[in-house]
Amino acid sequence: MMKRILCPSLKALPLAALLAIPATGAPLPPSPSTEKAAAGPAFQAVGIIGDFAITNPQQLLSAATFINADVTFNVVGFVNGIARDPVSGKIFVTGTDFTSSYLGVVDFTTGKETTVGKITGEIIVDIAFDGAGVLYALTDNLKGTDPHALLTLNPATAAPTVVKVLDPHGGNTDTAQFGAIAWNPADGSLYYSDLNGDSPRKHLFIDKLTPGTFAQTTVATSAFTASPYAMVFTAGRLWISADRAFYSADAANLGAGFTVEGFAFFPTPDGQFRYLATGLLPDTLPCVPSATVACLANRFKVEVTYDATPGSGAGPANVILESAQSVKFSFFNPGNIELILKVLNACVPPFNKWWVFAGGLTDVGVVIKVTDTATGASKTYTNTKGNLFQTFADTSAFSCP
Repeated sequence: MMKRILCPSLKALPLAALLAIPATGAPLPPSPSTEKAAAGPAFQAVGIIGDFAITNPQQLLSAATFINADVTFNVVGFVNGIARDPVSGKIFVTGTDFTSSYLGVVDFTTGKETTVGKITGEIIVDIAFDGAGVLYALTDNLKGTDPHALLTLNPATAAPTVVKVLDPHGGNTDTAQFGAIAWNPADGSLYYSDLNGDSPRKHLFIDKLTPGTFAQTTVATSAFTASPYAMVFTAGRLWISADRAFYSADAANLGAGFTVEGFAFFPTPDGQFRYLATGLLPDTLPCVPSATVACLANRFKVEVTYDATPGSGAGPANVILESAQSVKFSFFNPGNIELILKVLNACVPPFNKWWVFAGGLTDVGVVIKVTDTATGASKTYTNTKGNLFQTFADTSAFSCP
């Protein structure tokens, strides 16, 4: 059974709702093994309140874009699945009003959602496509017409078909249970993850579903006490989002156990907050952000290098994300902001251009490179070492649209 989380309006949610739980106030999940230092791959993710973002296991890499749902996507606070059709490339999302579920197609960069249909009576907690473009859905373990079941959904109509009622290993009374499914392209199989019912010492299990029959074989268990929200296979590993943390395991040897990979922190002036991912996809956007690369408007790749030699070194500047349109950079420590840049959409008459503005609080050497990943065009802006950075406004930087 899922926790009921009510949001009166996804479109009107303040930033504080996106940020969820402060880093200092959220309990840490158990650590199956030593935490890694590497950031890991980037994911396109959806959060529980319909906030789309790019994240790695340690930091939110883009500003979140809230779902802009049409009037028939009647979700009141629980968006719980995201999947990419390998045939069409469309991204699908699911959400629930706690009596039925809804399937929609979403533009990840804008959040615009178009509803495919209502899935009456089914409480869906996750979705995944297989390699042939078949869309599967996992239902809640306690509520709905077909609890703990694997369904197929028609991507054109949202019509459900029960494929198999799954064995939840006794985990059908957990009041905080979600569950997840993922397609493994390496072996052509679906995988199902949830908590079992061994109270008071519940643990996470992962079952491999045999192609064709969907017979369950347990391939991994872990001492997790939090239900998985989402999982995905990429970069040779299985990645799981659970209790605002990321875990991973070797996809070829899941039984060897999981590693705590980190927490997706979102930095703000009020401190760091954790992002709750309820759906994950390997990132395929043309601009992939990182600790030193900003992707403004999910399109413009911004990279900055500095030269403060000989005394303070040189290298790539560090991103401190401000919004979907603007970014701050630090050179020496996160509390010392040296540069701020924004890319604005002025694609309306009489301007018909993307604008680039930047200002600095530094006299070190600076090189700014902005690349339009939609066209390949790039612009470079420099500040000579020893000169105070001069604010600029390039109002003919890039062509529209």
